[in-house]
Amino acid sequence: MPKPPLTHAAPRKESAQTRVANALRNAIFTGELRPGDPVTELHLSGIHKVSQTTVREALVRLEHAGLVRRIHNVGTFVTQMSPREVQERVRLRVMLEGLAGMEAARLITPRQLAEIDRKLDDMAKAVKANKHFEAAQADLEFHRLVWLSAADQTLCQVLEQLTVPLFAFVSMERRLMHEQMTGKFLRVHEPIVKALRNHDPIAAQQAMRKHIENAYADFMGSAQPYTLAAS
Repeated sequence: MPKPPLTHAAPRKESAQTRVANALRNAIFTGELRPGDPVTELHLSGIHKVSQTTVREALVRLEHAGLVRRIHNVGTFVTQMSPREVQERVRLRVMLEGLAGMEAARLITPRQLAEIDRKLDDMAKAVKANKHFEAAQADLEFHRLVWLSAADQTLCQVLEQLTVPLFAFVSMERRLMHEQMTGKFLRVHEPIVKALRNHDPIAAQQAMRKHIENAYADFMGSAQPYTLAAS
């Protein structure tokens, strides 16, 4: 007799790489690992009882998320930025993402606008659950969609390198300072979306500039490295 069709797919087992990456992410966001702390492959492979190759692959994933930095012939460290570096990156973001906003307003399609709406829904869910990392990643994806809508590959690549560590570091800081997420996190994106829907390049540029400057206002006042609140 033929076997009956399966009505539900079997649950996918979490890979060792994913398990290590999630454990490290949790350690970073709970303050067990802090900005600037070294992350060593040999130590982690012993703790998690996996190969150094698996740890290395997990660290690559965290690097892509902006949570760690890998320095050739030196090591891997939890992402850390001085106020000066935050200022420099924010200043460049204002210019480059303002340009991306202008181009996106001219070129964005209904399908791309729908994708942006879905990403705002993801942000809303993360904010409601007070999940800083998930909210930051949804926020980053929102901005990536704007960059892609600008149809400039070089601009997208530059913004990716500039912005990913910035998003990750600031979300770590906010989590370690026990900052409660509110609906304001979502409302600040509304002027950008409105300008894109209206295909208004100048309004999109201005909305993007104001959004970025306000988002990092609390992180740009000191000339000394940040002192993190105790977790």
